[in-house]
Amino acid sequence: MRIGALAVAAVGLLTACTWAAAQEPWAPDLARRLGCFACHSLGGRGGKTAAPLDRVTTRLAPAQLQTILTHPRKVHPGAKMPSYAYLPAEERQALADFLQNLK
Repeated sequence: MRIGALAVAAVGLLTACTWAAAQEPWAPDLARRLGCFACHSLGGRGGKTAAPLDRVTTRLAPAQLQTILTHPRKVHPGAKMPSYAYLPAEERQALADFLQNLK
């Protein structure tokens, strides 16, 4: 039964990521591909279930951003955000750079 629940959750996440990628042409490609905007907003566009990404660096230090990308529940225990630890280091850094450059 547990495997079935995991499979349903995985399909739901993939669907959300695919939908977000198709619906957010204004977003940077990597963030769009990862489905960030299914939950997060930027400039008033995107999801509303997670914190907006606008001015994220006023809330989180660069080291915290790196931790959130790889182990989100260490910073926010109840987070639904997936870990991006599987990404190649260059992509993870590109995502961190994108977030750190948001104003």
